[in-house]
Amino acid sequence: MSDIAAAEGRRLAALHRYEVLDSAPEADFDDIALLAAQLCRTPSAAITLVTSDRQWPKSAIGFEGCDISREHSFCAHAMRGTEVMQVPDTLLDPRFRTNPLVTGEPYLRFYAGAPLVTSDGEPLGSLCVLDHEPRLLNPAECAGLRTLAKHVMAQLELRQYARGLDRANERLRDADRVKDEFISRITHELRTPLTSINGYLEVLGDVPPQDGHEFLARIRRNSDRLMALVDDMLLAAQAGQSALVLRRTVIDLAELARAAVARNEVLAAGRGLRLWADAPEPVPVHADEQRLGQALERLVLNAVKFTPRGDIRVRTAALGDEALLEVRDTGIGIGPADRERVLAPFRRTADAERHEVQGAGLGLSIVKAIVDAHGGALAIESDPGRGAAVSIRLPTGG
Repeated sequence: MSDIAAAEGRRLAALHRYEVLDSAPEADFDDIALLAAQLCRTPSAAITLVTSDRQWPKSAIGFEGCDISREHSFCAHAMRGTEVMQVPDTLLDPRFRTNPLVTGEPYLRFYAGAPLVTSDGEPLGSLCVLDHEPRLLNPAECAGLRTLAKHVMAQLELRQYARGLDRANERLRDADRVKDEFISRITHELRTPLTSINGYLEVLGDVPPQDGHEFLARIRRNSDRLMALVDDMLLAAQAGQSALVLRRTVIDLAELARAAVARNEVLAAGRGLRLWADAPEPVPVHADEQRLGQALERLVLNAVKFTPRGDIRVRTAALGDEALLEVRDTGIGIGPADRERVLAPFRRTADAERHEVQGAGLGLSIVKAIVDAHGGALAIESDPGRGAAVSIRLPTGG
């Protein structure tokens, strides 16, 4: 890319950041243009911005038709300078004497434009004054035009700052909503096993030994549930701070899949589900076995939670330079509107809320963080009501 093209790219990027092109008229800009015309004693004035192919008026006083192609733009010339560009008589200037704005409406004979320049030095357009008669601005009028051009930039900056505040406030409101949802959900997730543990502890000393063993087993299950929740919260916090540390070795995804199935097949069977591994061939990857194991465990547990009946398949495959790890179920599925939402921390689908499925909404966000840390890709395919497939693709070389 040439230096000229690169500079134009930076200029256009700066212009588009103001989000002003093709916006509605605004009194603040019209007032500045009107003041420029009065100051310079001209019948017309305009605030124009120059894109890659056109000149567009944010404000036009005293005439219309300022939205023209860039090749006919006076302001495209004016914005390249540092001072006010004056054309005392357009018919005597070879750059403009055949310009359609000169030979036809509005029959311009005089032009003066002060460049509109960002604080970074990027030219956007100009504040210009126009007349049907040849003339020349005096030094005081030129100085006033430059000052008013700075006020145009101040208005653009003010609006950009206000939009930034609005977006920041919206993000804060969204974060506040997520926080409230999280506190409510996590309170429930913590309170339920704690209440169970406390209840069994209170009566443990008053029951026969055979019942005591069963109570201890239930206490252990609830304790494990609490520990899993705390582990998820710690892992989510690490992922949020980009603090996931990988210890890569060459591992076999097929073996990882079979191990995950072996750990959870009793749990699945207890819910009437068939959990099985479709991993007949070794699939070597350079990855962190513990982290990938954590990701796969969450995918399997999610599938078990959201599958009322049917089966769950954990599949691995070598795909050229990539390795595939996929968990496919026949559960309630994930609607299109929720597929991005569920990858954010503490976000759950509407179906999960409706079916009152336990969970803090951390599982898929943790999986995504682990996959991202490996340079892989996570994808969700789902037919709501007929199941979902969550696939992880990893580069085999790490």
